[in-house]
Amino acid sequence: MATTRVSKIKHRQGNFADLPILDPGELGYAKDVRRLFIGNDTVSVGTGNGVLTQFTIPLALSKPNITTVSVAGSPVNASTYTISGTTLTFASPPTGAITVGFNSEIDIVSDVTIPSSINLAANGNNADTGFQIDTTLYNVVVMDYTLESTNGVRIGQLRFGIDTSASTSTIADNYTETAAVGITFGVDIATLNTMKLQYTDADNLIAKFKYTYQLWNSN
Repeated sequence: MATTRVSKIKHRQGNFADLPILDPGELGYAKDVRRLFIGNDTVSVGTGNGVLTQFTIPLALSKPNITTVSVAGSPVNASTYTISGTTLTFASPPTGAITVGFNSEIDIVSDVTIPSSINLAANGNNADTGFQIDTTLYNVVVMDYTLESTNGVRIGQLRFGIDTSASTSTIADNYTETAAVGITFGVDIATLNTMKLQYTDADNLIAKFKYTYQLWNSN
């Protein structure tokens, strides 16, 4: 008589704080926060020359996820670098190839959204927020956001884009706020194939900027 065998495939699971960098294609479920992640191939972000401290990482890595940074093939301590938006900043200039390992979050239908978060320094004048896109891939952004400072809270939506053929850009900001939060946004397209979101602060206050976004190419 034939033997029937039933197999169960179980994926890595545990608490969010204990979730490691997953192997490419490996799934990991953070049970305590009910969030699902998948591992990716490592990404090269440049080569340290012992002088530069800032490097640009792909936009996908700016979303909330788990990252590890390696220099010359060796992981470096998380206390020696920061990631803000698409900018990776080292405390001291690295030397050697820089790679980043990361998990992507797989969206699960939920009433809760986990936004990206950046602190906007006080008194910025056409300063970079840290959000930028490669315009060879996408040229339109729709971004839902909140701003919070000691003055109040703003809830809004930014719509911005670039006409790559004419090298022109546009931005619209629709919002409501509990009190005036003196931040205005703008777009910088001076760097080839790059569109940066910038801000100017009229209140000289640190503001917490949280956002989610959608990208597409209108061409």
